[in-house]
Amino acid sequence: MEHRVPPAELEVSPGVTLKVSVMGGYSVERDGEYIGWIHASIGNYWNAYVRRPGTSGDHVGRHTQENAVSAIVAAWDAGAVLPNGCRT
Repeated sequence: MEHRVPPAELEVSPGVTLKVSVMGGYSVERDGEYIGWIHASIGNYWNAYVRRPGTSGDHVGRHTQENAVSAIVAAWDAGAVLPNGCRT
């Protein structure tokens, strides 16, 4: 049986990249900006978290990998941008 190691970086949609995280799972970046992370759950599901500077992040649900990334992007876009460029 052949086992493949997932690539260290994978573009999942234009500008959105998954990178293997040192904590396990994947970091989600859009256009080079770190916006969240996912880690494996049960079966084919992933826990998704959107990055919120100054916090431990917000859990945005358990989804298939593709939907987890979409949920993070949507949650990131919904956050307000502060004067310092960070999102709330």
